[in-house]
Parts: sequence; C-alpha cells; structure tokens
Amino acid sequence: MSADSLRRYRFATEAQWNACLMAQANREALRANGGLLPFAPYARPGTLFESPGAHAPVVTQAGEILWRDDNGCVHRLTACHELPETHAAPGAIARATRIVSAANSLWTAPFKESIQGFEPESLTRVLTIDVPDTPITDIASDGRDAVLALVKTEERWESVGVYPTGPSVRVPFEGISEAQAFVFLRRSKRFVVLAGYHPRLYWFAEKGGRALFSMAVAGMRPCFEASVLGSDSRDRVFLGGTDSSEFGGRTYVLIFDADGNSLGDVPIDANDGAITGIAATPDLLLVTGQRGLLQFKAAEVVPDGAGSVRCVLITPMLHSPDREDQRRWLRAEASADLPEGTTLDISVASTGDAEIRDRVNAILSNTSVSESSRIAQVQLEPGIWRGRIAFHGSAAAAAIAKAPLAAKLFDVRDPYLWVCLTLQATTGARLPKLSQLEVLYPGRTLMESLPAIYQAEEERPNSFLRGLVGVLETTTQGLDTRIASMASQIHPSTAPAPWLDFIARWLGVPWDDGMKLEQKQRIVAKAAELANGRGTRAGLEALLEALLPGSPKRYRVTDATADFGFAIVGGEACEGSTLPAMLGGRTRWSAELNARAVLGVMRLPCEGQVDDGVRHLTGHIRIEVAATAAERQAWKPWLRTAITDMVPLTAQVELRWVSSHDFRTDRLDGTLTLESPPLAHLGTDAQTGAARLAEGRDRLSASGSRISTRLR
Repeated sequence: MSADSLRRYRFATEAQWNACLMAQANREALRANGGLLPFAPYARPGTLFESPGAHAPVVTQAGEILWRDDNGCVHRLTACHELPETHAAPGAIARATRIVSAANSLWTAPFKESIQGFEPESLTRVLTIDVPDTPITDIASDGRDAVLALVKTEERWESVGVYPTGPSVRVPFEGISEAQAFVFLRRSKRFVVLAGYHPRLYWFAEKGGRALFSMAVAGMRPCFEASVLGSDSRDRVFLGGTDSSEFGGRTYVLIFDADGNSLGDVPIDANDGAITGIAATPDLLLVTGQRGLLQFKAAEVVPDGAGSVRCVLITPMLHSPDREDQRRWLRAEASADLPEGTTLDISVASTGDAEIRDRVNAILSNTSVSESSRIAQVQLEPGIWRGRIAFHGSAAAAAIAKAPLAAKLFDVRDPYLWVCLTLQATTGARLPKLSQLEVLYPGRTLMESLPAIYQAEEERPNSFLRGLVGVLETTTQGLDTRIASMASQIHPSTAPAPWLDFIARWLGVPWDDGMKLEQKQRIVAKAAELANGRGTRAGLEALLEALLPGSPKRYRVTDATADFGFAIVGGEACEGSTLPAMLGGRTRWSAELNARAVLGVMRLPCEGQVDDGVRHLTGHIRIEVAATAAERQAWKPWLRTAITDMVPLTAQVELRWVSSHDFRTDRLDGTLTLESPPLAHLGTDAQTGAARLAEGRDRLSASGSRISTRLR
C-alpha cells in the first residue's frame, strides 16, 4: 500500500498542537522541542546560597538571579560564577518585599504609593512613577515591558498597568476582599490573586470582572496557610506556606498550572523557616528564607516523593468523508519516546449524530471555561467513547528504533472523531515525549487486495483477519515512507552526515569525515564541477570555495609557472620579460671542461638526468588559506590531503596558513575594513605586526607619583 494512498490528520508542529486542547502540558517545551510532554518536577533537595536572611528573589532578562538580605545588601548570582557577588543596595531595594523584572529594568514599590525602576547592572534608579490615592499592595510583571500594581480603590480591587508614561489600563477584580498578592500568566492571559479573610486563590481573565474560578487555600493541604505567591510569568503559579502545626507544620511550595490543576509540591527544609519570596523560570524555582536562597532545577527524572506527572491532550473534531465502501477510519499513529515507567493512553470518541457533534464542539470551543475543565466535560460525555489502548514504556523498547504506536480505528463507522491522549510518568522515570500524532483514514487499503471472500471480514467487529492486515498495513506504511524519503537521503541539503559520507566516497570527491556538515554539503553539491575540473585550477578553486565560502575570498592559489612565467635574458629578437617572473639557470650537472670549471661544485650528469634549468621550478603550486587558530587546528589533519586530490600527480603543493590581513589591499574591493588594532596577547592566533600593547595608566606607587612636581 503506497503512502500516497492514505489521507491523514497530522499534529507535529507547534501551531498544529495548539489547535488541540491540553491540560498540564508544558507549552514552553512544546515550542522549544517540537513535542508534547508534561511539566518537569523539580529535583530535590535544592542548592542553598547562604546569606543573612533573604527576600524578594528575581531573575533578570539577562538570566541573572538577584535577592536582598536583612543587612541591606543585594546578592547577584550569574552563570559565570559559582558563588554570588554581594553589593550594597539602594534604599528602595534594601527594604523591598517584591522585585520584578520588565523591559531590561527592575521594579519595586517600597513606599506603597509609587513604583521605582532600576537599571539591572548598576542598580541605579532611572524612573519613579506615582500611583496617587491608591496604596499599592503588590506588583507583578506582565512578562514584557509593563509592571502591574495591585491596588484598592474605594469600590474594588484593581490591577493598574504601569508604563514609563504613567499609570494606565485598569483591570477590575470583582467579588474579592483583603487581597494580599497577585501574579499574571502571560501565555494564558490570566491573573491569579490571593485574597480573602479565609484565603482563596482566584483566577481572573485578562479583562478582569468576576473570577473564573477559585480554590480554598486551606483545602490544598491539611489546614494549609499561605504566605507568598509567585509565578514563572508564563504557565505556572507557586504558592508558599505551611501546614497547620497540628499536622506537622511542614513548609511547602505548591505548584498549579494556568487552569488550577495541581502540578505537585516542593517541600522546604524546616531550617529555612518561613518562605519570604518565590520566583521562577521555565527551568528554575527560587525560594528565599532565613538561611538564604534555595535554587531548585527541573529534574530529568521524576524524583522520589513527587508522585506521578501527567498531561492530557484532545484533538479538535476530525471528519472522514463518505465512501462507497463505507470505510471511515484506518488507525491513529503516535510517535513517542516512552522510557521505562511511562505510559501513553489513546482513547477515541466518535459519533454520527449531528446534535451530539455540535454539543461536543460547543464544549471544546467554550473559552470561558478552562481547557482542563472542557477536556473533563467531553470525557464525561456518554455513549461516544470506545475504550482505550495503553502503551507502556520499557528499557527494551527505548533501545530499539522508534516505531509508531498504532491504535486501530477501522471498526469506527462514524464520520466524526476525537482522539484523546494521556502521557504519564511514575517516580524514577524520565519524562515521556509525544513528537507526532497522525490519524489516518483510508484511500486504498490492503484489504482490497485480498480475495473477495476475505474482504467480508472487514465488516465484522473485532475480526482477527482485519487486525492482522492492520498490523501489515502499519509495517508497510513505514516501509513506504522510507522508500518515499530515499531521495532526501542523497540530496546534499537534506541528507544526514552518515549518508553524505557514503555518497561522497561513491562519487569520488575529495573527502574527510572530520569536515563540518556544511562543508560536506557544499562539496557534494559541487560534485559534478569537481569531477570535471579535477587536475585543473578551476577544479581546485571550486573545492576551496566549497570549503571556504564567502566574500572576500579566504584563499589564494599561486601557480608560479602559469601566473609569472620565466624571465628571458638576452637572445635573438628578445625584448626582455614582464615582471614579476621566475629566474632559472643551468643545473649542477651541466659541467664543461674549461677554465671556469670548479672542482667539488660541478659534476657530470648521471644516466637519465635531463639538463633542464627550469624543470625544478615547474609544477609548484602555493595555496594560502586565511584561518583562525581554531580553524587551523580543526582543518590541519585533512585540508592538505583534500587539496592534493584535486591537483595533478606531478604537481607539488605548498600549503600556507596566513591571517586575513595578508589578503588586504588598499582598494575598496571588500578586503579593506576599518577596525581597531587587536589587543596584544600570547596565543596561536596572535597577529605579529598588527597587535599592540594597551596604553599604560598613571598610578601612585610606593615611591610616589611619576610626575616631577613635589607636594609641599
């Protein structure tokens, strides 16, 4: 069965996945990796960076981590240093309870009536924006360039979007009281507010109004008491607090997604005391307490105590057109990485009733309800679901080539179909990943190639023969796909590196496995030109252009015989030679017995030696290559061999490594660039004659000033 005879719905790109509904799925990883997977839990225990107390952690847009301590100092942790640097903090930051990052600046609200912005590197205050008549309770980032302030007016609680031009864009929060903190989730465009005498978490739409839903804090854990609210500004909400003393008084950070689904919790050591601040990125969780800052990184495997992690996806409605043979669907194929301890569940719902179809579509398209709630409502729809098929990951399955996981659909006769997938990982397992989903409906199937007496088996439910043919179809589908993709395996722009190595040796072009992939692709693309030009200057330059592309050229080929020729001095009808030229003379074995013969210098020729004064100068080719020290180190093992393959056997190759400065001219031809002299340093890429020492600075030494003036 040809792959072209099948029709399919395909979900593989970010836009295609976003057409589905998802719950507890990591959309940030979806965009980065092109696959669907659940949120990664955090590894335990966290890394402690000690300080005399810690408050208000924040991650700058440059990726630096900052927090302030009880002594009025700021601690800065960068990727280049294992330990944080400590600096004195401005007064507003030294007493901040919340610091947020937005538009290359840090913001805090220390005085409850204004917001102050600071430059992240120097912590210099650059802007102060007043918010009059409305005391500021908390601030948050919108994930881009604005700072949001939580304020209370005479009528209600509001979010005020603070921009450099002043306060604007007020969002009302109706039906809440005693608000304590809030955050904004950029991806789902939702506010989450911690409020109430008996605290609850309230989820609001971007335009505010009444809460979409709320959750009682005390019911999240045994008599849980919340103290700090944070987020990663994209998908997740973090709530820090403690259990009631009657239940142990343990401190936790609870994690929720944008729909309020629990994503687990992270226990905090009792020695850290109460949580004073929370900040997060897609890969880090930062928690401050009395000992300093705790840093938790996303775990590669589900840690002990984290429980299982899962995510759910349901496709939009899929439709299979009417056919004369009444065939509707063939199978669903999922390409997934299922390590040991993980599971992929595939279940399908179908209907031919237009009323049921419209009701399900209305549920799925109701944006006023969270995605997880819509998925749950559809899963509870009676009479449309057809059971599920579970695939379990194993170490043996992970070691072999990834084959699609197929669920049969040829028993489904309804025209409308929804596919639901659930990925789950238990403690100790790596996270599963779904990279592609295809739902196939038939054009032509293998059943049509069977004798007519066996084709009737397709009409029988749970037919063994139809199931067996379905296995063969899945197998041949993979073979057909591989055959159809063979052209891409030999095209220079799409072939993988191992195939390029095979093709190059088959074509006989100059080659080495140590070449970069881009160099290999260009050489194979020029295979015809290299074959036709082997042994010629044009062929050699075509090879160098493939290895060193770009303008101006980074190579120079000099064939002295062809470029300069020989100088002719004297002779009949000779007017001299054009310079530059080469000078040749008689060899040592051109001896004549006369008064000028010198014993020990001249000798008689041996048998077979030719008295040719310029023979030793011909066939000499000099190739200069401009390369950095790193390029020279990488190319030196194979470049000379590749060049030798393109020149005649009688030619001698001289390879010189030079600097790009050697190709400069005094003309505006692309080789002349305006740049400052390089700093002098010791190394393989140091440039003799170009670098210079930096100018010295006057310093006071133990013997006094360098100047002659005395201080009296």
